[in-house]
Amino acid sequence: MAGKFKMPSIKDVEQEENKDTAVKEKFKVGAGLLSDVSKGSVVMKITNIPREQIEKNPNNKYSISGIPSLAESIKTYGLGEPLNVVATENGTYKLLGGERRLTAIDMLIADEAVTEWNETTLLPCVVKNLNDIKLDLSQENKERYAIITTNKEQRTYSDGDTYMELQEWKKIVEELRSKGIEYIDGVDEDGNEKPIAIKGEKTRDILSRTTGISRGQVNKFETVHNKGSEKLKDALLGGKISVSTAAKAAKKLPDAEQDAIAEAAEQGKEITGADVEDRVRERLNVTPAMFRKDIENIFTAIKEKEISLDGHEQEKYHFHINQLEHLFRGHK
Repeated sequence: MAGKFKMPSIKDVEQEENKDTAVKEKFKVGAGLLSDVSKGSVVMKITNIPREQIEKNPNNKYSISGIPSLAESIKTYGLGEPLNVVATENGTYKLLGGERRLTAIDMLIADEAVTEWNETTLLPCVVKNLNDIKLDLSQENKERYAIITTNKEQRTYSDGDTYMELQEWKKIVEELRSKGIEYIDGVDEDGNEKPIAIKGEKTRDILSRTTGISRGQVNKFETVHNKGSEKLKDALLGGKISVSTAAKAAKKLPDAEQDAIAEAAEQGKEITGADVEDRVRERLNVTPAMFRKDIENIFTAIKEKEISLDGHEQEKYHFHINQLEHLFRGHK
């Protein structure tokens, strides 16, 4: 029988003041995925680690913004929340959560006028152990899972963050399915444990449950992922265009037009659904140049080889030629 596992939720963080190098902090964690020693209300140490021993994580693809104001806040008030890291084999630590905070700290370190921050400054960190995630996942997907759950409690999501997270969840769900996992336990809006079925469920329904967004919104993100041009996806990931506008462009415009919208967004123009509709209307005004471009592939195919059509194909050919003729003659 396939194993059944639960998804942890970390909540009700209660900090205790302590001036020692290792400060103690209480976490109430959900049962299930974490090892027995980590269940319930337990004391977890915060370890102070020099900045020079912490590596940024290339797998953390969440957006970062507002760094200058955050740096000023840290400079004035200190670091309000610890970083989340995992130990590496070479004796350093890799970041799981806290990319914005670490980036702001690096800005302070680079500022020659700020003398109290440097590469040896000790930063409060919670050191995670990926083996505490009791899901039958590869280390790569356990790290993915840790990044997602750690960041979920620490940030306000952009549409780009949600899009990225959906793609990461799909990799996790794919592995869970391949290993016969039937469900993982999630938490509903009221904080009550509620199972999320894996077996027999559509991926989009699972994504809706794991991310907490509606099925309709998941559909929009998937429309962009499946039909959008690479430039359109990059604009969404970079927070330059909303998912609603990007999904409309992906459904209604060819790649070249999607690219044009994405490039305009990258240059700072605010792109809305109305802009997409304007481009759709422009495409309805057929010019000779547009017609030549649309049938370019047909001319290319004819040039490359002689086309022989059977009786049924000839009927289709003449039917569509007549349809085009009537279409254009009707718009004099």
